[in-house]
Amino acid sequence: MIPMQSRLSLLLRLFGGLWLALGAVAADAAGATAVRVGIYQNPPKLFVDDQDKPAGFFITLLEEIARRQGWQLSYRRCTWAACLNALDRGEIDLLPDLAWSPERAGRFGFGREVALSSWSVIYTPKGGALSTLQDLNHKKVAVVRGSIHYEALKKAARRLGLAIDFVETDRLDRAFALADDGAVDAALANTFYGWQNAARYDLVESLVVLQPTLLYFAAGHDASERLLPAIDYYLTIWKQDKNSIYHQALARWITPLQKRFSLNSVLWGLVIGLTVIGLLLLVIALFRELVRRRTRELEEKKAHYDHLAHHDPLTGLPNRLLFFDRLEHSILQCQRQHCGLALLFLDLDQFKQINDSFGHAVGDQVLKEVARRLRDTVRRSDTVARIGGDEFAVIMEGLREPADVVTGIQHLFEAFGKPLEIPNHQFTITLSIGVSLFPQDGKDAQTLLRNADTAMFKAKAAGRNTYQLYDQAMTTETLERAMLEADLRSALEEDALEVHYQPQVALDDGRLVGLEALARWHHPEQGWIPPDRFIALAEDAGLIVPLGEKILIKACHQLSRWQEAGLAPGVLAVNFSTRQLLEPELLARISRALDASQCAPHWLEMEITENYLMQGTREALETLRRLRSMGVTLAMDDFGVGYSSLAYLKMLPLSKLKIDRSFVDGIPDDEHDRAITRAIIALGKALGLRVIAEGVETQAQADFLRQAGCDEGQGHLFGAPAPAEEIEALLRRQDSLKKA
Repeated sequence: MIPMQSRLSLLLRLFGGLWLALGAVAADAAGATAVRVGIYQNPPKLFVDDQDKPAGFFITLLEEIARRQGWQLSYRRCTWAACLNALDRGEIDLLPDLAWSPERAGRFGFGREVALSSWSVIYTPKGGALSTLQDLNHKKVAVVRGSIHYEALKKAARRLGLAIDFVETDRLDRAFALADDGAVDAALANTFYGWQNAARYDLVESLVVLQPTLLYFAAGHDASERLLPAIDYYLTIWKQDKNSIYHQALARWITPLQKRFSLNSVLWGLVIGLTVIGLLLLVIALFRELVRRRTRELEEKKAHYDHLAHHDPLTGLPNRLLFFDRLEHSILQCQRQHCGLALLFLDLDQFKQINDSFGHAVGDQVLKEVARRLRDTVRRSDTVARIGGDEFAVIMEGLREPADVVTGIQHLFEAFGKPLEIPNHQFTITLSIGVSLFPQDGKDAQTLLRNADTAMFKAKAAGRNTYQLYDQAMTTETLERAMLEADLRSALEEDALEVHYQPQVALDDGRLVGLEALARWHHPEQGWIPPDRFIALAEDAGLIVPLGEKILIKACHQLSRWQEAGLAPGVLAVNFSTRQLLEPELLARISRALDASQCAPHWLEMEITENYLMQGTREALETLRRLRSMGVTLAMDDFGVGYSSLAYLKMLPLSKLKIDRSFVDGIPDDEHDRAITRAIIALGKALGLRVIAEGVETQAQADFLRQAGCDEGQGHLFGAPAPAEEIEALLRRQDSLKKA
């Protein structure tokens, strides 16, 4: 039986194929569809070859789609900027190899299916020392104007406060030529172009790699509906078929060509073959020694299988089984010789990003190179093992002084300070290391490993690329955290969390205009748990989604009860974490909460963190627009502490900006906080948004904010977070004053 989901998928593909087939038949009947295509020089993805013919990865795919759809392609050669303008003016219908951005999404149509992904890399002349973005300070960098790679580098430079002299060009080959001539210090390009052309310009790939970009087929809005669905359909089907033209195009244009066997390899093959034949003849001639030889072969096989059972097949290092055996043996030896022993637990920082961006084959090459570098760095008497995934361990024996451990760790950090070289790639890998010592941190292998693992997580929390020595407080902290997490789960199951509400007032007349709903937890033994403690715990433990949903439901029901009682609390602000906002069921959860409580959507205001908003993904933007279309208002919380793109900010369906309390704390005394606060208020007004300041504690702060044009305030000056019954009493007093 075919599962229902598979049958539905098959039907969708059949209908999709039928639709495209009917489209092709209609095109044949009415004449081929003319498609004007822009083409610029960006090999190997898109370019005009030496025979003046369009070529490259995108052209291979497009011409096959055109053949199947009956499209008549015509190409227009242009520079990158000219192609973009031509697509905007409707002079061409289609532009392959275009990276998505919010600004471009407003001008052009993009397909749903990603055609290719690329990275931005800085290239320098040979001998140019460039390992971090800070090395570009006060340097000249050639860039292609208007490119996504250029925009990413400008944003990074602004964020880090770097003064980079950008030299704009129209084409990548001109950027590389400027770097080759010494007119600039470096050039910015995508990896595909760099791999193919860097050597021709005597340039080398630096260690500076920027964010990845997603590449699409883009069309003018008039041509989107007639071209992009067909392109999406074929890309989706071809990607799933390893023998399709998509994967053939990857192998032809993108994947580096495999090295051919050299003549020496052939000769060595012949030598090995002749040697095998000679050995066989020798075995026949020495038939009398067959028993002895068979015995030796069996012993060798046993040794081979034993090696496989105790070693990691990828790196050749001892595996977890052999590691424990050697650790226990080392402990016994240290007990006899009265010496020290250290266990280092190592984890590669951000290794998952390498696997996700470059594939597991590249990730495996990195792990093999890491294993080789570890073996080359530690002492010959030390044991290096792969525990699993990207986790390694080192047993350091015969220590006379604890300082010897620190010396060994410093050697490891020095060794990994140099980039790892693997075919076609270069990576800088950092380590987080946890250390446990025998006998003070454990007298058996399991305890030492557990404590070293605990210390490693402490090193991660300390910012990575560092080490931490184990101490008993770590175990106590881990146990306390585990117990508190269990209590939080029970509190969620028993619906024991409370909602308190903090007033939000208009600064011009002090009237109540809204409330912020805040989660509160009264532990049966520890009393009130600080919100920042249990909210962070919920995030780490994966409990933030059910916690947030319970708070939303309770707050909506309470708001409806107040409205039914004739009270006017104003808008109800509810915080949403990034993990909640990324939930596929977010819109459905909010709709259920509103329906169950009979709460009107316009009564609800969602406070969203700046970090989520600044992701800039189409999915994030679409989610916010759908929430706004439901009637829910949106506010950006903690504004000013993140890194905002103003170009993206103006596209968001926001109603309010909330100034972070870190700026309010310093006013009116700190001139920098005053300047920043005024700038945020001016920005909000320019975008047509209301502005609210949180953390208002003094009348002087309120006076400054009111004079600066801030609309609303929230803080202990106007009222601390309080239970629903206290807020209801406040609302009734306010209602009585109005009637009086």
